[in-house]
Amino acid sequence: MRLTVDAPAGEIVVLGATKVAAGTQSAADAATLGRPAFVNGSPGVISWHADGSPLSVLAFTVAHGRITRITAVTDPAKLALMDLPDPAAEAAPAGAGRRVSAP
Repeated sequence: MRLTVDAPAGEIVVLGATKVAAGTQSAADAATLGRPAFVNGSPGVISWHADGSPLSVLAFTVAHGRITRITAVTDPAKLALMDLPDPAAEAAPAGAGRRVSAP
């Protein structure tokens, strides 16, 4: 398992399922709202802070029914360049994710 985070300070890479799970749980705890999305064609999640500003965009690589890689963008400057939905808008029905292009 590999987690790659594009953060303001640069790219961070975390290897190993236990470490990746701990890192993603910490990020999930910071999010107020999350919504499924397709990120560059891959399943993913968009999350926001309580004030409605974007927190992260995650894309999942899935192989043989398992997540093998998570790529996250948390850099506010890069998030600002993405066409993200309004978190206050009504959530999409289950199975219908927003399509997002990430750098």
